[in-house]
Amino acid sequence: MEVSSAVQEVKKDLESTFGNTLAASIIAIARTKANAPLIGMTKQNFIDLVDAICGDNRVQSMLGAAGTRERSAKWKKLVD
Repeated sequence: MEVSSAVQEVKKDLESTFGNTLAASIIAIARTKANAPLIGMTKQNFIDLVDAICGDNRVQSMLGAAGTRERSAKWKKLVD
């Protein structure tokens, strides 16, 4: 899957858990932390973004440690 499509999948997954507004906030903060560009994101940028999303306290609180690891692995497989 292309990186841009993978980002959209992660966004949809987050929106189903957190709602649109909170998902957008989580992604925006994670993009800043991961230094991931909006356009032209590489596979490594995407992996860094996923790590930043999974490092967010709100994500960890909602999904728990096991759930966060599971989502991280699922999302990273999107770009394999």
